[in-house]
Amino acid sequence: MSTGYLSFDEMAGQYDETRNYDEGCFSSALDYLVSRFPPDRFPSVLEPGIGTGRIAIPLAERGYQVTGVDVSKKMLAVLDRQIKQMSQPLPISFYQADVQVLPFLDESFSLAMVVHLFYFIRDWQRAVREIIRVVRKDSPLVMMHTGTGAEIPSLNQRYKELCAEAGSPTQEVGVNSNTVVVDYLSSLGYRAEWVKDRWQWSTRISLDRAVSFIESRSYSFTRFVPDNVHLSVVKKLAKELRQKFGSLEAEIEVPNQIYLVMIQK
Repeated sequence: MSTGYLSFDEMAGQYDETRNYDEGCFSSALDYLVSRFPPDRFPSVLEPGIGTGRIAIPLAERGYQVTGVDVSKKMLAVLDRQIKQMSQPLPISFYQADVQVLPFLDESFSLAMVVHLFYFIRDWQRAVREIIRVVRKDSPLVMMHTGTGAEIPSLNQRYKELCAEAGSPTQEVGVNSNTVVVDYLSSLGYRAEWVKDRWQWSTRISLDRAVSFIESRSYSFTRFVPDNVHLSVVKKLAKELRQKFGSLEAEIEVPNQIYLVMIQK
């Protein structure tokens, strides 16, 4: 992977569908963010990995001026269409750029909002340093976890096991946990406040839907598995699930939550 990051160009049209969340929990989490870092004191927000705007648009609706970057031209095209369809113009600007080399001056922003980004960047430490470079020294970097979307974690784990058994173990691009990022920032003198177990819900996800997203390589852990292995593993996974549940129409209840990590000097 010579570019050092994973682009979502190939799945721009279905990205939001795979990352869905409970709207009430999401809205409550953003309202909490506003109460902690009100837009009149922290007006300018950087969102690296802005994608289709699923975070940026509601932030702008709450009064923030959002600037985003993303490497995916197709994801930004979806964002552009959504902004143009809004009944009222929103203060959102965006650029196609690599978060490892941000096109902004030092301390250009009063807050950074990072959502599920460092999983997809090989030199994620460099990306972290770039983000904190362009945010004011007294301002927060907020990491938000919006849940696992349409995933059934046990199916993902079984897919990985089957790939390993086939001689093609799945590859991690960046970090595998926000904790790793927090530990790195702690080594740079930052402190972290975790806000968890406030915004929780459960979702019933059908097996066929979860398998279809794995088959379409909607998740980073599927992207570098050779085609022949990938297709063979998906078929084997589906067969195992039919044997266990009788049908792929069966649904699994998946607990989920949104949480925030607020990082400051």
